[in-house]
Amino acid sequence: MALADFQKLVEYLVRDDADRISNDERDDALAIAVDRYNKDRPKIAVEDLTAAGGHTLALPDGWQAGFSRIASIETPVGNIPPTVLENDAWWLYQAPAGEVIQLLVALGAGETVRVGYTQRHVLTAGEDTIPQGDREPVASWAAAHLMEQLASLYAGDVDPTIGAAQIGGQDRSQSYAQRARTYRKRYFDELGLDPKRNTAAGAVVDLDLKDSRKQPFLTHRNR
Repeated sequence: MALADFQKLVEYLVRDDADRISNDERDDALAIAVDRYNKDRPKIAVEDLTAAGGHTLALPDGWQAGFSRIASIETPVGNIPPTVLENDAWWLYQAPAGEVIQLLVALGAGETVRVGYTQRHVLTAGEDTIPQGDREPVASWAAAHLMEQLASLYAGDVDPTIGAAQIGGQDRSQSYAQRARTYRKRYFDELGLDPKRNTAAGAVVDLDLKDSRKQPFLTHRNR
């Protein structure tokens, strides 16, 4: 399921019969949803590294600066159950040549160390790393952003001289706002997240929408 399938799912959730949301705005909302999902449930990559000896270990090749975090460090590799280092046995250290992993216990030259770490998920036309079970929650987060924008749109899309139109706009605005809350709740519920404990940053989609007359609106430790 690549980008086109997510686009269809968001369109199904939004059901924008008035055609006020452009494809670019839909895709912006999807990108924000993937960013949010990356904060809540990033991809876990595993890479075997060869130690040069001593207390430092180079970062994995797939490390994404500014995003990746260490999930686990296993050494020696091959034990059953796996020998995973305690969190206080390693940390990230900013060396003159760049950031490295520093360990309390010295490693032998050539020793293999298995490092688990986080990466961003990818959602493009040809690649999709979001698990099957998490696709609807991601689409729901995108739909929630679009619902909020439509709620704001219809709250202002009223003519104060026509009472019925004003009431209709307010009703539609409230309906979209409620749907936005429903979709956000679905995201948290489906992923098993507590919104009160979850602090990942959100963002707002800036929709270039028009009114009904088609006019524009006026040294690091463990991390």
